[in-house]
Amino acid sequence: MRFIRLSFAQAVYNLRAYLRSARTVALGVVMPVGLLVILSWVFAHQGRIAAAAGYQISAIAFYAGGLTAYGLMLGTFTGVMVAVVSAREAGWLKRFRGSPMPPGSYLTGEIIFNVVISLALVIVMMVISTLVYGLHVRMVGLVAVFCYALLGVFCFTAIALAITRIITTPEMGSSVGPFVTITLSFTSGVFLPPNLMPHWLTSVSNYLPLEPLAQSMQYALAMHAGTGFELRTFIVLGIWGVVGFAVAQRTFTWQPLRR
Repeated sequence: MRFIRLSFAQAVYNLRAYLRSARTVALGVVMPVGLLVILSWVFAHQGRIAAAAGYQISAIAFYAGGLTAYGLMLGTFTGVMVAVVSAREAGWLKRFRGSPMPPGSYLTGEIIFNVVISLALVIVMMVISTLVYGLHVRMVGLVAVFCYALLGVFCFTAIALAITRIITTPEMGSSVGPFVTITLSFTSGVFLPPNLMPHWLTSVSNYLPLEPLAQSMQYALAMHAGTGFELRTFIVLGIWGVVGFAVAQRTFTWQPLRR
């Protein structure tokens, strides 16, 4: 019980700090929403867009699903990386490790915080897509999207923790995180329809974490039958997440690297 209580306390602390920073809120929520408005308006004349699996879906379903996945990776992957590296280099992680506080409660608090922020992003994106753009989403599709969001948080958190060993400064993390996210977004059917990209590039992106997440969310929002759950997404993101946490367990350090 003490571990759970301290983990939630850490998550609440992170949430308060997050809401006090206009830049982080804009990066995590306002940017995906703004891109949704711009890209939906630019490509609305196309009517329907070829998604990753080859089927045709509406432009709003394509961008609502893709940009939700983009926002999840940008906020979770970059957020965890910067937060952990900042705390480590400031000496906070070393103090946490030497205090009576359970070592894992800090990282658990980070994960809980990212789950809350990610679910809030999904809610905002779905509300805007349905109320403003008239996207009709089945309830089972919404359930699938929220499940994919939790899976994405697990995967991107694991990857972020795994590479904190090679990220030596918060500034480096702030550059690497958005760069990787935006690069993957262009190859994963987030900003551009996959049929506009080389076949070899889309084939490679199938095994990277963002493409399965974006494609599955797009499918869940556009489907008229079925459950919206795709096994490939759970397999690909699950492997990335398990491998990421395994690497993090071996390489993660509580000591500052630049001292």
